[in-house]
Amino acid sequence: MNKFLIASVIGIITVLTVVFLSRQAYFQQIGGNVISSVADKTGAYLAKGANWVVENVYYPKIRVGVESGGEAIQNGINQGVQNISDAAKNSVEKIGNYFSGIKNSILNPGTPQNCPASTVQ
Repeated sequence: MNKFLIASVIGIITVLTVVFLSRQAYFQQIGGNVISSVADKTGAYLAKGANWVVENVYYPKIRVGVESGGEAIQNGINQGVQNISDAAKNSVEKIGNYFSGIKNSILNPGTPQNCPASTVQ
């Protein structure tokens, strides 16, 4: 427990020191250089990783899927479009009902159908 506490305090002091020094004018140029070099190296690794994903994961699976299930893919797309269309239609109806209820409660205030009685148990 004691070693963990000491390591935590050292870590906090290190982070606070870095934050404090990064705000100083003298260290801003150094920080900018470090960040730029890290960004360049990270960009290179990310590009390599993206190429690997495209070559080994993306294209082989799509090629197999298109060759063996082009019709299944088209059916899935059509089903997705239909689901989106149905959801949009339901949303428009619900919004219309909501605003219709607001209009009724403004035009006919106090009528029972607009303000149903609450039952408290």
